[in-house]
Amino acid sequence: MTTVALTGNVPEVLVILEEKLKALKTIEETAWKCPTNLDGFGNIQSEMKIENLIRAYSSVKMREEGYTKAAIELGLKTYPAFNINGCNVEQWKHDIDLRIQIINHKETFDKLTTFKDKMSSFLSAEDQKGILMKEMSDFLTK
Repeated sequence: MTTVALTGNVPEVLVILEEKLKALKTIEETAWKCPTNLDGFGNIQSEMKIENLIRAYSSVKMREEGYTKAAIELGLKTYPAFNINGCNVEQWKHDIDLRIQIINHKETFDKLTTFKDKMSSFLSAEDQKGILMKEMSDFLTK
């Protein structure tokens, strides 16, 4: 994480906090590629234990390897691509990795949100007016 020199300037600190929060929000706003449920593991998008997500990916990976090995042993030259619940291994890896990132960043996101809320209480009426004027100016010049 980068080091940030904070001054006593409340609006500047709020801008820094908002930028950090925005960066973390992009992780949570990343689109999922698979349905929520993975056979044998339930809803991947709400799983909270990283070890279960590792097991889930391991299961998908091993199922693909078993599928490919079985097709070869059956003498098939061509066969349908492996998928489980409509997604291939790369798509499941994307979703499982995304969920791990969300879990890992949740504590940071919550802490930054708390800081922002507390810092906002120190905004003077003049600071609030300045922020509003800047937001309106940015909006009107789009």
